[in-house]
Amino acid sequence: MLTKLTIKNFKKLESVALELDRSVVFVGPNNSGKTSALQAISLWELGLRKWAEQRNKPAAMTTINRYDIYAAPVPSVRQLWKNLEIENNVIEIFAAGFTQDKSWRVGFEFIYANPESINCRLMSESDTLLDIFKNGLLEQVGFLPPLSGLAAQEDKLPIGSIRSRIGEGRTAEVLRNLCWLVAEQNRWQELAQLIQALFKVEIDPPEFNELTGQLSVTYREINQKESMDLANTGRGFQQILFIFSYVYFNKNTILLVDEPDAHLEILRQKEIYNRLSALVRSQQSQLIVATHSEAILNEAVFANKIIAFLGTPHIVNSQKQIVKALTTLGFDQYLLAAQKKRVIYLEGSTDFMMLKAWAKVLKHPLLPYLTDNPFVKYVANNPIDARHHFYGLKEAVPDLKGVALYDRLDRKLQSTDLQEMMWQRREIENYLPIPAVVERYLERQAGDLSLIRELMSDYMPPIAKKNREESWWFDTKMSDDFLDKIFRQYFQTLKQPVSLMSKSNYYELALLAKPDELDREVTEKLDALFLALQF
Repeated sequence: MLTKLTIKNFKKLESVALELDRSVVFVGPNNSGKTSALQAISLWELGLRKWAEQRNKPAAMTTINRYDIYAAPVPSVRQLWKNLEIENNVIEIFAAGFTQDKSWRVGFEFIYANPESINCRLMSESDTLLDIFKNGLLEQVGFLPPLSGLAAQEDKLPIGSIRSRIGEGRTAEVLRNLCWLVAEQNRWQELAQLIQALFKVEIDPPEFNELTGQLSVTYREINQKESMDLANTGRGFQQILFIFSYVYFNKNTILLVDEPDAHLEILRQKEIYNRLSALVRSQQSQLIVATHSEAILNEAVFANKIIAFLGTPHIVNSQKQIVKALTTLGFDQYLLAAQKKRVIYLEGSTDFMMLKAWAKVLKHPLLPYLTDNPFVKYVANNPIDARHHFYGLKEAVPDLKGVALYDRLDRKLQSTDLQEMMWQRREIENYLPIPAVVERYLERQAGDLSLIRELMSDYMPPIAKKNREESWWFDTKMSDDFLDKIFRQYFQTLKQPVSLMSKSNYYELALLAKPDELDREVTEKLDALFLALQF
């Protein structure tokens, strides 16, 4: 197994060192380098194979063709270099491992030759490599990307073509072939029993049609006589069959799996990960998984090493306070906190949409943050929930900044590391400049202005029409007791769906406000949010 991996100048990874274990989970946002790390391991193993092939023909370098790099298919090998910089720049991948009670260290430099090939040069002592070959310590690496679907028909392919298509992401074309290879190795019964336990279906052995050159696999529901083609199964079923047929067929000592949770519901994700881990352990192999799945991450917290690709990749479940955050709050929350470094607590999603709308109207400097997928936690106007969440995360992410903005509360708020504020009016909708924005909205919809004006007049107290400082503007629950009622009555009168305007859409009214119509407190709250988050 691999115990340490050092990667330089490969794709997303400029310089990283990863401490590995028997089971490892890579986690991080999209485009953070998780898959690149898996591909680097595969490229390192390819270099090892190439040197094994020529061990009786000493040479300074060996050449790797672009088409041999199954795990990282690219139109030009230049795409493998960090920022495409190939001048005086080499890719370095150095691995340390422990195989058959022997420790070893082997590294390779990969040098750009031309768009179709790279040269591979040994970085270690040649005696080390010879010792590895002599003692049969070659690691077998298998790379498994997510299933891309299933072709309606599938030709029988040689093993090289199967590996190539898997590497290229053309997994839809090889599932029946993998099943065929499992059957050829007399392991079909094991695979069929696993599938039956998971899905309560019986999967038939694959068949080969010599006339068409195609493979077929069928299955039957329990107690059903008729068999159906594999194409009739769901994507989750196919994903699981793909993963385990690959594992049963390939005698790998290191299994790299990219997004094994794709197309699987949460409960199934946990079960599949546990079964996959158990199978790999039983074969004395190593499992390295890249995933987004919170179910898999929460399952792996105590048993496996988790490496987060946030900034410099680092182990995250080696510290007690981080494990506490992972188990009590969820891994997704920790990742968001570690990645964003800022969190906003609001009553609900409508509050967020309204704030973003007003920031746009006012051209406020907070707007870029609000439109850049911020970490926002909805706490139903409960400060205790917000504090529990924030301080739980802050133990794991000490530099986390947080601010909470609630609807008006009848209690005193705190102001420590978590900055807490509340609106002076009943709720955020009380700051909509009514009736102006309601009329503008219906004008844009070519609506009945006379009807909506009549309804607003009916539902608004006479004193409130004359005085914007009247308590009605401050104390009424504007969403439930005014806006919901006038829009419901409006659409019912016109015999239109009431759902055309609901609370989740009131941000559309906020977008129609003019800067000079907004209460000064709106700007004050946006300023306070901006200051509390310290941009």
